[in-house]
Amino acid sequence: ELTGFEYTLNYYIIKDINAPLLYITLTRGAHLLTAMDEHLEDSHPSIKSMVLEHRKDKGPMRIRMRHLPESKIKEIEDILFSTERPVQQRFYEGRGINFRTGDIELWPTEYYLCGGHGLTGIFVNEKAETTLPGLYAAGDVSLVARGHLSGAFVFGEIAAEEATAFAQKHRVKEIKLKEVEQLKKDLAQRMEQKNGEVSIEEFEYKVRRLISDYVTPPKNAYKLNMALWWMDRFQKEIREKVRVRHIHDLFKMLEVENIILCAKLSATASLERQESRWGFWHYRADFPKKDDQNWLKHIMLKQETPGEIKVTYRPIIKR
Repeated sequence: ELTGFEYTLNYYIIKDINAPLLYITLTRGAHLLTAMDEHLEDSHPSIKSMVLEHRKDKGPMRIRMRHLPESKIKEIEDILFSTERPVQQRFYEGRGINFRTGDIELWPTEYYLCGGHGLTGIFVNEKAETTLPGLYAAGDVSLVARGHLSGAFVFGEIAAEEATAFAQKHRVKEIKLKEVEQLKKDLAQRMEQKNGEVSIEEFEYKVRRLISDYVTPPKNAYKLNMALWWMDRFQKEIREKVRVRHIHDLFKMLEVENIILCAKLSATASLERQESRWGFWHYRADFPKKDDQNWLKHIMLKQETPGEIKVTYRPIIKR
């Protein structure tokens, strides 16, 4: 079972590259500014506060380091360009950004679904067990809400220990060769789509654009129903119109297919939760108030047959 798919999260990070920056720069004296050069909280601002400033038309936010001593800037560069994300050095050089003279723009990301930084994922208990016996989950794919890196470490170790114990008690089941052959047949058929009229890159662009149009907040019933209509259509068209030239296109096709399914799950959960909760991350313009009386519970999703999503509820456990 899955849960939390109505929690559509976005972050506020470096424009055009998905890479961290705030905790490395602000903790070493960098300034956080609005487009109007207004100073925001420099120590550790919340993502929500930055998004709110952006929505007040004060964006883009910027990181400024030109006032820092050379030794401190070099310290920041050493972390960013080695330990954290080496590709950032090439990115900044390509943009002509020098920390000593220029600012770094921050912008809202696309909306996404995540367990470690949000509230979305595979439902697990305290043993990292999912509702499917023998399957364990940890990290960003599991709902260990806002566990971040430490949560991934802790639940990763728990999952490893529990999975080991499970494997020692249960014999490996025989592989269902019929299902394996069906999967191989399906992949082979996809590789035959060499004459499709749309490239997988164009198709992915349209999928992502329609998700941004209809699944993300502010939400309402019309937009969410349109999202479901489009995702159903995309699930058919990816097998009918998309061109597959080689194995890389096939991998990309499978990735886009999963993006479509996740968007469908998110729209379904968002449509079900007829209230607003978690600030802007699930804001329903047609249900703008939080409603603890009716909606203080988990919305659970399960796909029993292809294309059919079953919705149930699970109570909040209070200890």
